Amino acid sequence: MPCDQKSRDTQHSSILEQFVGDVLAHVKAKQMHSEIRVELLDHLLNETESGMDYGMDEAVSAQQAVRNMGEPSVVAAQFNQVHRPKAPWKLWISILVWITICVVSLFAVQAGNPQDLYRLSAEGYAWRLVPGVVAFLFALWVGYQKLQQEAAWIYGITLCLSVYTVIFPVYTINGYPQFGLKAIPILGDIPIDIFYMSPYLYLFSLYSMWSRKPENMHRAIFLKIVLFILPIIVFLVNCNLLQVSTYLVGGIIVFKLAGVKGKNMAIAAGVTLIAGGLCYWLIESLRFMVNHRLVVWFHSFWRDGGYTQKVVQQLFREAGWFGNGVNNIRRLLPYLDSENLTVTIVHMFGWAGGLVLIICLGVIIVTMYNSALLFRDPFARGIGLLVSGMMGIQSLLYIGGIIGVVPMNGGAGLPLLGSDWSEIVLWMLLLGLYSSSHWNKDMVSVLNR
Repeated sequence: MPCDQKSRDTQHSSILEQFVGDVLAHVKAKQMHSEIRVELLDHLLNETESGMDYGMDEAVSAQQAVRNMGEPSVVAAQFNQVHRPKAPWKLWISILVWITICVVSLFAVQAGNPQDLYRLSAEGYAWRLVPGVVAFLFALWVGYQKLQQEAAWIYGITLCLSVYTVIFPVYTINGYPQFGLKAIPILGDIPIDIFYMSPYLYLFSLYSMWSRKPENMHRAIFLKIVLFILPIIVFLVNCNLLQVSTYLVGGIIVFKLAGVKGKNMAIAAGVTLIAGGLCYWLIESLRFMVNHRLVVWFHSFWRDGGYTQKVVQQLFREAGWFGNGVNNIRRLLPYLDSENLTVTIVHMFGWAGGLVLIICLGVIIVTMYNSALLFRDPFARGIGLLVSGMMGIQSLLYIGGIIGVVPMNGGAGLPLLGSDWSEIVLWMLLLGLYSSSHWNKDMVSVLNR
């Protein structure tokens, strides 16, 4: 509300207040009432003063200003047309096409490898979409604003679960002990991979906490650096190089969205390097893993790299424009139904199939990014940009890993393009969060933001 509005209030302002109240009674977006009230009162007071400048009595001028606005229900209908839910239909259709590609590809793998194990991977994806859809609807129903309120809890629980899986890395499936699988077993035989999900949970919770303006800036910067460093240490202790890479690149986006100054970002980068160097020096398994990855990555430029990378490059070369089916691919490439499904699609459907994948994924990411720029609420805008940015980061790290541009072995694959339960639930949850931001993009007041 303008600072001088009180001085413009008169004994006849009840006429204007009554009209505004009648309008708001018909406006469905309750969160917008305060902003609409300010807008209407400001306009009506301007009209009232304008009439008084032409010699009209103050009460008559106020009544004329109300008459000029029209019927309250008509005015409210105009606001309802603007401030209404906006479903991201483009995004939903693109995601449906992307999931269809995944399902068709998995059943194509099943057709070429009709054993029970491959049948379960194809049908399992369809079944795992059910909790994924539940996660999507839950995020859409709860709303993105709830994330800001519960961000500290999300960060704390994720950190505790990550530490737990480092200390107790063994669980059982069907009575058989599983070693080295960092996951929390739930729903019987279906594990949830906390280390796959944790970079995203950390980043979204950190952005949500940092988007609130702190009272003490110096204390806030110190706390931000500490909260940012802790997950990195956990990742390095557990030798999760892909996760720490995803987290670091995503952290740059979070720092930018949260408005952290370049000087403070440089301090955070310096502390991160020191913490990473200490972990590398103190943890022998981490040194071995990093050195091995770097050696394999370096050799891939001059001679044959690791086994998976050699097989991937061979399959890419042999694919041609129209593919070679699925014969013998299971014998050559491990986990083709999860993290290597992209390579499998290129092998089956050729370079043309790979080009379709890139186009579809590009449409999804660009659609989300462009739409997020139009969100009125700065926090919702940041959520939208972070979801689209993280989808791009995972895609680039995966593609860079399988072609040897970055020292990774491919990792978890393209978003939603695989049969892993944790991946499906995570991305459906994030897409539900994005959809909530889009749904309410014109229904949230930014008056006090």
